[in-house]
Amino acid sequence: MKGSMISALVLLAASVVGSAQAQAPAPVAGKDYIEIPNGRPLDPAEAGVVVVEEFFNYICPACNSFEPTFVSWQAKQPAYVKVVHIPATFRADFMQYAKAYYAAEALGIADKSHRDVYEAIHIKRTIPAEGDRPDEEKIAAWYANYGVSKDAFLSAMRSFGVNVKVNRATEQMQKSKVPSTPSIVVNGRYLVRGNTWDDSLRITSYLIEKERARTSAPSAG
Repeated sequence: MKGSMISALVLLAASVVGSAQAQAPAPVAGKDYIEIPNGRPLDPAEAGVVVVEEFFNYICPACNSFEPTFVSWQAKQPAYVKVVHIPATFRADFMQYAKAYYAAEALGIADKSHRDVYEAIHIKRTIPAEGDRPDEEKIAAWYANYGVSKDAFLSAMRSFGVNVKVNRATEQMQKSKVPSTPSIVVNGRYLVRGNTWDDSLRITSYLIEKERARTSAPSAG
């Protein structure tokens, strides 16, 4: 009997949570998200695909906190959603990790190293964290764990191509009026707000479908 009562209570709780989520009001422009005039993704995708840009920086404690929730949400997205990470450059110590992200991308190791960078900074502290002196050499040596030499990674960090990408990312961040990290922009058109990580992702999901409907609608005439 006791086990049955516990099971019933669990089911009731799940039902209440599901009902509350279903009854959540639709996000409101100006409150839950900001419309970006003439906005477009940094790198637009093919027709029918909605681009979700996550503005982040590895050194940011909030980004580290958000990452597991964001990864879980991303895994549930349909094929027409494309997630793009854009490193923010608000401060000088953000710049080193913006370069590191694009260097890793250029060398084909960004995906497999992405989560590990957060761990190395915020948990293991094997590479510079917030408040530490930026150290490109130390960062490059750490990335050597992924099959590239320290010198090759350092060269990529300092390359013209990576600098161009960092500059473009900074321009997109400024154009989108990103106030802090982490921040999410949907299809270059909407800057997401939210009271919690889950709330931000609820709003993101709503805006994805809004954009999906807009871009899939047949043109007049």
